[in-house]
Amino acid sequence: MAAIGTRGTVTEAANFKPEEDVNRLRGAMKGVGTDEAAVIDVLARRTVAQRQRIKEVYKATVGKDLTEDLQGELTGHFEEVVLGLLMTPPVYDASELKNAMKGAGTEEAALIDILASRTNAEIRAITGAYLKEYGKSLEEDIEGDTSGMFKRVLVSLATAGRDESDTVNEAQAVQDAKVRTWTQTGRGLAWYSLCFRSIRRSLEGKLRTVLRGRCLALWRKSS
Repeated sequence: MAAIGTRGTVTEAANFKPEEDVNRLRGAMKGVGTDEAAVIDVLARRTVAQRQRIKEVYKATVGKDLTEDLQGELTGHFEEVVLGLLMTPPVYDASELKNAMKGAGTEEAALIDILASRTNAEIRAITGAYLKEYGKSLEEDIEGDTSGMFKRVLVSLATAGRDESDTVNEAQAVQDAKVRTWTQTGRGLAWYSLCFRSIRRSLEGKLRTVLRGRCLALWRKSS
């Protein structure tokens, strides 16, 4: 059994030979239909770096783009997964953010999941990839597709200026502890309850489905 920390990960393929992988992929796309099992066996068993090398060798050998060739052969969710495997992480995240803001409405969950979970360095890579791929800044699209406090939070995250230091502000910690102690008194609990009832009514009445559900879940956990 794999050790904890390595389960579910893709490790570098031993004796990696991109030329052989290119030949297998070319064979999988020859004739009528596509050998999907061969495509999976190659791309799902290679790391991101190895897949990028396969793309380079394919372009040099065949004179065509591997992504475009596979796009012409595959359909549906399988196509989406395979094309995603051929992207670098920043390009993939940029693509998911773009799709989340495409058309009517916004997939708020996707925006939150990506921007709230990436490091500053990763977000800078994503914003660079977004600008290169789509010719517009990520911040510009966020501002045009969201509104209110939600927009302000996302724009702030997209600037990659979040404090990532391990330094603890002891004075702030003491102040937070005092506030917590006060909320546990009779008067504090009454004030706390009134505030959260007001917040809950606001959340239920104004926020859209996904964000509302998440905020209400946080409210229930805190109350």
